[in-house]
Amino acid sequence: MQYSKHSTPLITTSAAMGVLISPLSIFCSLLAIAVIAIISANKRPKFPIINSHSNDFFKGRAYLEYGTNARKLLVDGAVKYGQRPFAIQVPNGLKVILPPSLSGWVKNNKNVDHQQLVRDDFFATYPGFDVQFVLHHQNRMVINMIQGKLSKTDKTLPILNEYLQAGLSDIWGGDKSWKSLDWDDGTTGVISRAAASIFIGPELASDPVWQKVSRAYVQDFFSAVPEMQACHPWLRSIRQWNLPHASACRAGLQRAREMVNAVAQKRRKEVEEAKIQGQEPPAYYDALAWTLENTASETFEPGDVQLALAMAALFTTSELFRQVLIEIARRPEYVEPLRKEVSDAMPDDDITAASLVKMQLLDSFMKECQRQIPPLVILERLVIHDTQLPDGTPLKKGTHIAVDGREMLNPESFENPGDFDGYRFYRRREAGDNSSLFVQSSPEHAHFGMGRHQCPGRFFAGSELKLCLAHILLKYDMRLKDGYEPKAMEFGFMSVCDPFTQLEVKKSWFMMFWGGCRGLRATPLYLPNGIIRSTDQFGRTLKANLRDVPSDDLLDPSVENGLVFATVDLELPTAVQPGGSVVAKSMKALGPGLVLQALG
Repeated sequence: MQYSKHSTPLITTSAAMGVLISPLSIFCSLLAIAVIAIISANKRPKFPIINSHSNDFFKGRAYLEYGTNARKLLVDGAVKYGQRPFAIQVPNGLKVILPPSLSGWVKNNKNVDHQQLVRDDFFATYPGFDVQFVLHHQNRMVINMIQGKLSKTDKTLPILNEYLQAGLSDIWGGDKSWKSLDWDDGTTGVISRAAASIFIGPELASDPVWQKVSRAYVQDFFSAVPEMQACHPWLRSIRQWNLPHASACRAGLQRAREMVNAVAQKRRKEVEEAKIQGQEPPAYYDALAWTLENTASETFEPGDVQLALAMAALFTTSELFRQVLIEIARRPEYVEPLRKEVSDAMPDDDITAASLVKMQLLDSFMKECQRQIPPLVILERLVIHDTQLPDGTPLKKGTHIAVDGREMLNPESFENPGDFDGYRFYRRREAGDNSSLFVQSSPEHAHFGMGRHQCPGRFFAGSELKLCLAHILLKYDMRLKDGYEPKAMEFGFMSVCDPFTQLEVKKSWFMMFWGGCRGLRATPLYLPNGIIRSTDQFGRTLKANLRDVPSDDLLDPSVENGLVFATVDLELPTAVQPGGSVVAKSMKALGPGLVLQALG
């Protein structure tokens, strides 16, 4: 199959770049461009530019202020102009900033578009940047796939669960003593492997080469964008070939295409062989299968679709995952109620879509973590048809707009907005506010956007994060390295977690007692210091996260957390499977009829 409609060449020939152009033609072209720019500028309304300075002819000072302190520019603009729009000079032009009160207008206005803005801002027509063209194509093939397929939690959850557990086991490990977590691999690496199980499927999901290629492409892409922005628009088509990260994007995209095409060819061969043998071909529930069966995807390379999905999923999901881990480590008082909620939601260690819905405190905690590092601007749009603001102010086609994101820290919207409150959205939900759910948006919390351009992958991301955090809460303890305090970083309008966070983790042995006779759950018992060797043949502790517990594995029931349970007389099978249980005939501390359950 050919993918010629939009598979930009990744390599140019020296002949193509060596075309001779006369000085006169260059002068005429530059003059024409200058005249057009002047005419276009005069047609547009004059919004005050908050970072405009006299004698800043090349706008170097304006770009520096935007890159290093965009937050101050937004604050200064809000103070100076109130509810009136103002503009900020950014590397790719002017961004008109609207007050939060106009978020509803932006949400509902069909004359402004997000997809075209992304294609423009992220250089979608340049070789190596093709994934943004694919992700935000007008046929919405990838977006429809995300909304229609990835959001079916009952289908994706078992696959995600399998790969998440394997990823945590491989990357976080099973150390019983504290160890430093590789911050990038322990966060993005875990999310990437889980997402790949639904994106690329079993052939490459856990393949270290594919993981390296896909993750490196996303990192190179976001490093290449400022490289391209730093180039004058007239020179980008030439300069792009010598920019290191742009070159890395082209090489990474080519490698991804080769790997994905090999898998696609293998699957086509399986279908052909199955037809010859009169059998059903293997069934795959992943984005590669959906791409190959979708006629709309004939415009794209399958590898481009895979990197488009990685682009959409890895960065934002990993960022929130990191922030949640930091807040859990900062606030140990939340660990026990979160663990209890997770264990209540999955009593048999079996996570289902219904289990995730029951994790309402975790849902609130995640949404509050989003609020701690809010986007500086929201609802970024490109004006695609002349329109006007509610007060009649005209907005010409081609204008870039965004809404100030300060509402997430507005004391009129959130009580004590500077404080972290993991129960904040839990209480709102209990009071009947459905917009307090993690996946929902509102004018005061529009992290996922609003309207028809609201993030299509928020349901998938929410399920993936809850699932991962559920396993971590039950199986690991976390803390920040002594003396280290993570600090968020800002680059232009982008806010990110501290990329150098020093988090320490260790395996947490978690045991629960069930009220077998009365059907009531007793207080959870945690084993923070692991397992103590046997001193009593009648005592037994069931170990978490083991495939089985041999009947001759005798352990002391004592626990080094101030709780000591005397002799426990158990009816033991030869082995206890994860999620299985054994009945205690007697227990001096808690009484008879209790059930001990093995988790993990």
